[in-house]
Amino acid sequence: MFTGFKSAIGLNTKLRCLSRGIATASKSTKLGIVGCGNVGNAVANNLLRKGFQVVAAFDPNKDQLEKMPKGITHAKTPREVVDMVDVVITGLPRPPNVKAAAEGPDGILAGLTTDKTWIDHSTTNYEQTLEYSDKAKSQGSHVLEAPITGGLEALKQAQMVVHLGGDIAVASAMNPILEASYSGIFYVGPIGSAMMVKVVSNMLAAVNIVSMGEVLMLAKKAGVDLKTFWNAIRLSAGNSFVWETGSPVVFNETYDPGFTMALLCKDLQLGCDMAKKFEVPMDMNHFALSIYLRTMYQFGGEAGCYAPPKTYEVALGERLGTPGFENWTYENKIQDGSLFVSHKGID
Repeated sequence: MFTGFKSAIGLNTKLRCLSRGIATASKSTKLGIVGCGNVGNAVANNLLRKGFQVVAAFDPNKDQLEKMPKGITHAKTPREVVDMVDVVITGLPRPPNVKAAAEGPDGILAGLTTDKTWIDHSTTNYEQTLEYSDKAKSQGSHVLEAPITGGLEALKQAQMVVHLGGDIAVASAMNPILEASYSGIFYVGPIGSAMMVKVVSNMLAAVNIVSMGEVLMLAKKAGVDLKTFWNAIRLSAGNSFVWETGSPVVFNETYDPGFTMALLCKDLQLGCDMAKKFEVPMDMNHFALSIYLRTMYQFGGEAGCYAPPKTYEVALGERLGTPGFENWTYENKIQDGSLFVSHKGID
């Protein structure tokens, strides 16, 4: 599914014209991964399952590199990956990690020669992305920003959504690669626009998580069965993706370790930086960031991103853990332009 830009970039004839000179990705396209953590590893496995060639990978953490699928060459530098491939895909945790991978003689940009493409799944600095795109363009290569949303488990099942920013012809040409991992591919606009969508989406999620913790504790203190309460809100105007997928990880007390407090704090700070650049007051973003920072200081940066409700548990001496969600999983489905969640494994 390729949505956005006048209903699905459905103008196939126009896209073919735009794509002249940009090779459409195929099973013969050589792909590389820089950043072999949760995202890089899942994307590599998805691509290989669909018959694509993932020929090289790099990560400064050798343990992460060793977890990659067999048969992938372990490169010594990001540039070595780029030298071996047509398309390099990155999934890096923070702007400094993107900077370290991109710059210098051993960096990605140094290897981005004519017609090579860099697909960046990192949630990173807005202006840094613009700078790297301009640099690549001057070398005859391409940068496509591609932040993702929907949860790590959904990515492993190729059910996440990816938002794209950059040249529409490049987005179209890379579509076959992206379809291997994403059930929804949404073209937003020029480079920088997709990053804004991702950062704002995470800010909205963070605000929902804080509110979710408050109302779950209110229900618990009032003696309402939490499973019943969860199902009741699912049928109300207060429902959300966070309520559907966040409450269960509070109930099973994992708090979603697949995405950490440190990473969500980083994304909220990126939102503050964007707000400052464009002179837009974002009181809720700043408030959510302050709560998330406090939670991170209390439980550590590696705590799951749904940990704010845990602060209420500690403060009030009440557990929100609820039986029946120990084996819970979920699947994402796009219907009528919206993301819907279906649940599995609830007793």
